[in-house]
Amino acid sequence: MTERSPQGPVERATRAELRKLGASVQSESLPATAVALARQIDSAKGGMSAAAVAAQLRLIVADVARSAVRPEKDAIDELNARRAVKRTAAG
Repeated sequence: MTERSPQGPVERATRAELRKLGASVQSESLPATAVALARQIDSAKGGMSAAAVAAQLRLIVADVARSAVRPEKDAIDELNARRAVKRTAAG
């Protein structure tokens, strides 16, 4: 088994942001990819390669954030609201 190096600042920040979004690094591919990219940035030797990876990381985290946003009302909420209006109208 290989020993993992300690987390760098970009990996720590990425993991914290993913936690806030409720994303699982263990069971979801995009969050896992984001962490892998963050590790690459932390260990990058050249600025150009880090910049390219950072752009990808930003896009992936934005995708995760978009998918984490839940609509305020779903179909069940709308159905319950319509039923409540009918019950009120029926008296």
